Amino acid sequence: MGLFSALSGQKAVRTHISANEAANAGKIAEAKQKYAQAYKLYEEALRDGGQKNSVHQSFAILLMRLGEFDRAMSVMEALRLKKLTDDEWFDLRLNYAVCLWKKGRLDDAIATANRAFQMKKCASIYATLGMFLVEKADQTGDFKAADAFNAEAMDYDDEDAGVLDNMGEMFEAMSKHEADPAKAAEYRAKAKDYFEKAHKEKPRQITTIYSLARMRHEDGEDAEARRVLADAKDLYYSAVCSVSEDMMEALKREVG
Repeated sequence: MGLFSALSGQKAVRTHISANEAANAGKIAEAKQKYAQAYKLYEEALRDGGQKNSVHQSFAILLMRLGEFDRAMSVMEALRLKKLTDDEWFDLRLNYAVCLWKKGRLDDAIATANRAFQMKKCASIYATLGMFLVEKADQTGDFKAADAFNAEAMDYDDEDAGVLDNMGEMFEAMSKHEADPAKAAEYRAKAKDYFEKAHKEKPRQITTIYSLARMRHEDGEDAEARRVLADAKDLYYSAVCSVSEDMMEALKREVG
């Protein structure tokens, strides 16, 4: 790998990081501009060849953020032929699982995420695999695996916003599958409580804002719903997120 090639890859990663920082700060136009710049820089860097594994991984993550899941998967599949550290294998499997999920291959996503989970236990894998298992449980009506895994996630970190959000999603799904009205109401109350906790921990978490505001609206608490939705200002909606900007704007209009 030549000096120019190495510098090109480093510049792409730096621009990508700067774009993330702008997105987190609510500077959406700046973030989009820098993501576009990073995209071009990654392409230039990869054309030069010989880039570090981290550059390929970062490009795949950007592709995921922009919704180019097929290309992201191709980049990651090429990485499988390289010599990877355990941490790089973990990241590869976790990100690949997310792509599979977005492609509608939930069972494959769960299997791939489980392989990552066997390698390392951390907040990101608990949040991601927990979300997959809740979605699978909602499809089948069998919540045993989701309940057990998310209970373990809570033991790992009961203040993580992603884990708390998954608990909210799980109990809301359980309430919809429950035939006993009293039990269903109990589950729904738990869901709302977990969304409240997740929102307190991370007020700008898009999925939590949407779910909590929607539930408050359903309960006739529109003033509270509007206060929650006030946090949905200047947010960057990644293609990986299960809530789109259109969904959020539609909820805002419905709440008033």
